[in-house]
Amino acid sequence: MTVNIEVIHDRALNLLSQMEKLDLIRFNAPAGSVSGWKGEKLSERFAGTLRLSDTAYETFQKTLQEGRDEWVRDIC
Repeated sequence: MTVNIEVIHDRALNLLSQMEKLDLIRFNAPAGSVSGWKGEKLSERFAGTLRLSDTAYETFQKTLQEGRDEWVRDIC
């Protein structure tokens, strides 16, 4: 039996992937359409989605770096 589904939430993709691994379902789609999400990096998926001004982007990057530096710093 064949059915078409529309994935509403990304969590559903995890469930579908698990069902495929259990041989309960099989993806029958052109290359890259369904299976493309499996190995896609988040940096590639979300690149350019913020659409920030140059000033806002610099502030955002500075804030991120400060947060990363907090994890490296030893707390005594």
